[in-house]
Amino acid sequence: MLPTARYSVLYVDDELTLLDVGKAFLEASGALSIETAPSGRDALARLDELAPDAVIADYRMHDMDGIELLKEIRQRFGDLPFILFTGRGREEVVVEALNHGADGYVQKGGDPRSQFAELEHLIVQAVERRRAVLALRDSEERYRALFEGANDPIFIFEGDRFVDCNSKALETFRCTREVLIGRRPWELSAPIQPDGVPARESAVEKMKAAYAGEPQFFEWRIHGPSSRIYDTEMSLSRLDVKGPPRLQAIVRDVTDRRRTENDLIAANRKMHLLSSITRHDILNQLTVLQGYLGLTRDQTADPVLLGYLDRQETAIEFIRRQIAFTQDYQDLGVRAPEYQDLGDCIARAAKGLALDLILLAGVDGVEVYADPMLEKVFYNIFENTLRYAGPAPTVRVGCSRQDGGQVVVVEDDGPGIPAGEKEKIFARGFGRNTGLGLFLVREILATTGIVIHETGEAGRGARFELLVPERNWQVRAGGTAAGP
Repeated sequence: MLPTARYSVLYVDDELTLLDVGKAFLEASGALSIETAPSGRDALARLDELAPDAVIADYRMHDMDGIELLKEIRQRFGDLPFILFTGRGREEVVVEALNHGADGYVQKGGDPRSQFAELEHLIVQAVERRRAVLALRDSEERYRALFEGANDPIFIFEGDRFVDCNSKALETFRCTREVLIGRRPWELSAPIQPDGVPARESAVEKMKAAYAGEPQFFEWRIHGPSSRIYDTEMSLSRLDVKGPPRLQAIVRDVTDRRRTENDLIAANRKMHLLSSITRHDILNQLTVLQGYLGLTRDQTADPVLLGYLDRQETAIEFIRRQIAFTQDYQDLGVRAPEYQDLGDCIARAAKGLALDLILLAGVDGVEVYADPMLEKVFYNIFENTLRYAGPAPTVRVGCSRQDGGQVVVVEDDGPGIPAGEKEKIFARGFGRNTGLGLFLVREILATTGIVIHETGEAGRGARFELLVPERNWQVRAGGTAAGP
């Protein structure tokens, strides 16, 4: 099978007949494309223009011998493959050529076909070898550019010691290479790491796993050479390169981020404490105010005054509901989301409310990943139904699959929502009561990507659709959730 690749070669010899013969033999297989030059100086003049993959040259030529041409080529064109084509009995010339960087030699004489076949073989080998070296060099240069240009510190381990690091590492940890190279990671780490394990034990375990081909990602606390403590996130993976096994550690300094997070947590804790104290004090004063209103009511029969007292008690109840909302909203997102049984949440929310509740197919066994206040979602929807759908509404709740997710439907037989108000009802302050119930519903659901819309038809009842994403629901073993 003939080679498919083609290599360009400059063939140099002052015997023109030999050039013609050599060109014919060397191009016969289709692997080589031959340009010829009748002298060494002519070859040097044409090398820039031709940019060949390799050079073949005779040793004995009038103006410049093959060794002199080789020296010039090495000086001007680096490691361009060079094959010496010389007569027999010139072993000292061959040795000199190899000492000056020739890639091989072929002695003239014998069967031309086998001689030029050997020459072609040497050329292809030399060119491929050079291309591989150039590719490796290019790869190493690219890696080095990425290594040095990275915005995060990078360390290279061999065994359990640092053997290299990039400039960002020196900049971040404020030290020189001499301070880092040869050290072990636990020598520059806090004694106890964020996972509660001693630094040496934790480092050895993670490096062992990384050398086994299991990339590691973990938090790590570095005690830098400048005595500063750094909180970091570190990825550790094996470098599959020639030579001894190595690991690459990419380190992200998150010290400032962690400090900010801790400050926010402290600020939130203070705000929650202040809110709790404030709510407690306000509720106490509301109780006092309501007590005095009751005493005042006992002291009068004036219908006008009693009307004023009724309005004041309505205002007090409104304030009480606003305070209750602030408690609910403060608790939103405090606890991590979790899978919750949909049927249980609905049943608990309806308990104590005078509802004719009908659970439709598809609810049993469905668990929804949501904020722990999911029960509050259904409570507020049911409460909204009682307020707007009449004294004894019927509420139907069902669940079905849609595009991989789940659609939870809550509908009633009340008057429904006018077309122009279907989005407004979720706005804070909209409605005849506090205007906070459905606003809180949307906020609770949004913490885990659940979307709620009102899709009912005015005059035929309200219909709320909760769209649960595919990743946020599951069916408990033994459940009977409806299929598509």
